[in-house]
Amino acid sequence: MTDLFEGTQDLEDIQLVYETMEKNCPNPFSNSDKLWDLRRACSISDHNVSAETMIEKSVAILASKRHMEGWFNQCPAASGIGDSSRNRHTNVDLVHWDASVSRARMVELKMGSDDPQAALRQILRYGAAYLFCRKNKKKLPLGERPLMRARHVSLEIVAPWEYYRDHGTSIERMRDSLSFADSAELSMSLSAFAFPRNFKPPFKCGREVKERCRTADLTEEGRTIRDAFENLIPIWT
Repeated sequence: MTDLFEGTQDLEDIQLVYETMEKNCPNPFSNSDKLWDLRRACSISDHNVSAETMIEKSVAILASKRHMEGWFNQCPAASGIGDSSRNRHTNVDLVHWDASVSRARMVELKMGSDDPQAALRQILRYGAAYLFCRKNKKKLPLGERPLMRARHVSLEIVAPWEYYRDHGTSIERMRDSLSFADSAELSMSLSAFAFPRNFKPPFKCGREVKERCRTADLTEEGRTIRDAFENLIPIWT
């Protein structure tokens, strides 16, 4: 089957991304039981020093200890659909699900890799994949996935302030040119957020992530992560 995302990398309009996906994959199917599953993948190597991975895993671990309610990570957006060997980026970094208002936040986390335009295109592909799967949910093994009941989906880029330097105007212009799902059943939005200006990852390696986050009581490092996500600053208003 044609890769679900083939030909969408340079598109900026989510409607065009979605239409291309429908053309490339007119009869979707998947044998995966993980598609759009809210999960917490908490394992991390002691020697992992990737800032993005350490923050992502710390959120998942803190959520598993009930220090950050509603957060999940590595949510499969296209698991088993198309030729996944050609597209390795099929998991949303972080998802926050608020069941009380049926609102999902899908987060592309960046700590310096790529650039804002690349991050924007990636989160848009996740948004398009969500719309595609939701429309075809009867054909796919989605069961009673809570995310399929979302009334609003917020697509978000989260990164340090420095990440947006010299790119703010261009991504705002891209945002203003996008079209989104907006109906009585579902609305979708796009936002870019920066961590507080004084935020620095409080871990040096994966071992510290596990030691400081797998605790019944919230540690100083865990509080740093929690507070950073609770005080994100919008790049545009």
